[in-house]
Amino acid sequence: MDTSPAPLHHYETARGDRVSLREKIGLGFGKAVVDGTHGTLHVLVNPIYNMTLGLNPALISTIVFIQRVWDAMLDPFFGQFSDNFRSRWGRRRPLLFLGAFPMAILYVWLWWFPRDAGAGYLFWHLLSVSLFFYAGHSLYSMPLTGLIVEATDDYHERTRIAGITLAFGFAMQVGSQWVFPLTQSKCFSDSISGVRWVSIGCGVLFLVSALIPVVLCRERLYANLASKQPRISFVESWRAACRNKPFMALLWMRSVFSFGANVVGILGAYMYTYYVFGGSIKAAAVGYAVVGSSYHVAAIVTSLAVFPQIECRLGKRCTLQIAAGVLVAGCISKIFLYQPGWTWTPLVAVACNGISNAGVSLMCIAMLGDIADYDEWQSGLRREGLFSSLLSWFDKAGNSLGFLLSGFILTWIGFDARLGAQSDHTLRLMKLIYVAAPATGAVITILLARRYDLNQNLVYDIKAEIARRRAAKGAL
Repeated sequence: MDTSPAPLHHYETARGDRVSLREKIGLGFGKAVVDGTHGTLHVLVNPIYNMTLGLNPALISTIVFIQRVWDAMLDPFFGQFSDNFRSRWGRRRPLLFLGAFPMAILYVWLWWFPRDAGAGYLFWHLLSVSLFFYAGHSLYSMPLTGLIVEATDDYHERTRIAGITLAFGFAMQVGSQWVFPLTQSKCFSDSISGVRWVSIGCGVLFLVSALIPVVLCRERLYANLASKQPRISFVESWRAACRNKPFMALLWMRSVFSFGANVVGILGAYMYTYYVFGGSIKAAAVGYAVVGSSYHVAAIVTSLAVFPQIECRLGKRCTLQIAAGVLVAGCISKIFLYQPGWTWTPLVAVACNGISNAGVSLMCIAMLGDIADYDEWQSGLRREGLFSSLLSWFDKAGNSLGFLLSGFILTWIGFDARLGAQSDHTLRLMKLIYVAAPATGAVITILLARRYDLNQNLVYDIKAEIARRRAAKGAL
């Protein structure tokens, strides 16, 4: 098959390749739970464990690093397990059902520590419970991502599905921005009571939402194709993945972008609380919820209405590069928009962050389906779970390393939560790092994207060849 580049022309999605609204909604609710559980943990961990309880931020970033390394280690195992799992109900949906309960229950347990717990107890409670939580999270998220990737064979429909599922995830995270202000409500006697009862409400919501894709979704390729293929060892699959050039390019793009964004991941809350509001946690809580919500609202709108349109005209690689470029522009704007007492101007920079992350995440998910087809064209096997899990591993590796460094960066620049207002030196360094790190990661991502060569024409050629092979085997 000719893999040389050719001018792109528009392909219409066939009726048989379109995914029903019912199934898109089911996949969306699943994605909302995956992002919502992780997102609310991310939003709450520093305001509760550091700003409220005084746990050292370097200890928290160490825990978050261990969490994410652990989570990243589990993902390939559960992704491969999902590919090889066989049951009368399929290979994905039974695992979604099994993962939903521990994920929701352990999320609640994260915030039910003794009221008078010391730093040592808080450290071990957060670390140990979160490790069990992320085991349940991975058991749920890896089969779900496999289900999303295999939902259609069409190049453009994959982008639409990715946009809808991401929009659900971002919508849940809009709500997550209000979780901490809710814990500060006068309805509760103190912050600890607030976080306990709010976490119960979140846990119930997560559990109900997690079960929706089990009911609404189907496994399109299971009966005629996936159930008949041999079980594959992880080593064999890993070797195949390493030989897949488009996939390796995608892994590097995702990990570099994640590292750049997350090395300053927790600095957004600190910049707003300490740079804009001079260290007043309660005064900053509502404003930061609004500013943080702009990230997810902008991401929802562009996931649904902007990036799918750009992708149809320019292709996935160019769309990803444009999204990374938006992050560079947003970082530059931080220089001017973050000023003491300027309550709402950071909203623009944070919205740029959301737009950029939406575009990069959308294209990465949409590219996975094309890569799975490329792999089937080469090997005859369907390994969506493996590719999803390895992409997640690289994403979380960059994510976790960035988060590890972020806590130590706070310590290095002289941040001390006990002081309230921070020194001018600390604030200047905080702002410099907040601008430079993600912009650098975005620029490198744009350059790495040039190595990804699965364009629209090639993907449709591969799709046609795979359809011929399946028809010859009677697998359609």
